[in-house]
Amino acid sequence: MILIDDLLLRTLGLSLKPFDLIWIMELMKDYALKEKYNMKKITAQIKENNLLFEIGEISEEEYNEQKELLTERLTTAKQIMENLSEVQIREIE
Repeated sequence: MILIDDLLLRTLGLSLKPFDLIWIMELMKDYALKEKYNMKKITAQIKENNLLFEIGEISEEEYNEQKELLTERLTTAKQIMENLSEVQIREIE
């Protein structure tokens, strides 16, 4: 309800200080999550791990550990981005 009131007031050109702070904090949280769980960066790290293994820079054990870790991070990132998208869609509606 507060979100709807805040959005309504914003469309009218009005803003209330406490609601602006909440909105800014939500934007900062979303930005931080997008930066931490950047799927392009994780995919690049997976490719780098594959390359390092292929040229013999890391052992198979290190490769498998990194692969498992990065795969889990990628799965988590996908879930978080989907949740963020769903929340943003609900806020718009």
